[in-house]
Amino acid sequence: MTYLEVEENVKRNQNISQSGKIQEAFLNHCRRQKVTARIQLADQTVMEGIIVGFDQDTIVVNADSTQQLIFKSAIVCIRSYEVTDLIFNDNYRKKKNYAYPRVYNSSWS
Repeated sequence: MTYLEVEENVKRNQNISQSGKIQEAFLNHCRRQKVTARIQLADQTVMEGIIVGFDQDTIVVNADSTQQLIFKSAIVCIRSYEVTDLIFNDNYRKKKNYAYPRVYNSSWS
């Protein structure tokens, strides 16, 4: 493996870990606050329940007084029945004074 390939793999892994942090923050909030979530699966099945736990590949949900293990690869969408201002909250941004980088695409000019 060349130096450039190693560097590209590191960048790709950082992007994956950053997206995992958003997912983890959302699922942790729903789990800790015991928020009822609506989970839509790839086969259009809809489940409503409370998220009990999760890991990298699965989520455990209390639905219909039973615990069910759901693979994340089968999930299309998770909606909480509460407003979750975790990451994209304007008040949160103002406190931290984040400066968002501008993205330029060479094909736009």
